[in-house]
Amino acid sequence: MRKVLAIFLIFVSFAVAQSVKVEDMQFAVAIQDREPIGISERFPPDIGKIYCWTKVIAEKVPTKIYHVWYYGDKEMARVELGITYHTFRTWSSKKILPQWTGTWKVVVEDEEGNKIAEKSFEITENWQ
Repeated sequence: MRKVLAIFLIFVSFAVAQSVKVEDMQFAVAIQDREPIGISERFPPDIGKIYCWTKVIAEKVPTKIYHVWYYGDKEMARVELGITYHTFRTWSSKKILPQWTGTWKVVVEDEEGNKIAEKSFEITENWQ
């Protein structure tokens, strides 16, 4: 009986961890009509603000995800985003100062803190 219970708990833990999937993730200069505008992975230092747009598929709703913004290895922001439909487009933004050149990334976490996606972008003078 204990063996069956252990297997069941492992299965349930795996199912919960897999309940939200990232279908698409983009960095952009704006969001219009729930879609990213000016998509890129390289931006100039004077960009001002960058958006991280994410399309998720959720088995159970409502739920939430987090966009965790990193500059190098330093966490710069953690944004909670509510998911209310099984297929949902959402986004967060981060103000970028001109001196923050280099590599950035956004890690998407589910509500249990499991990493479900990650994508990087660069702030650079050679952005074109």
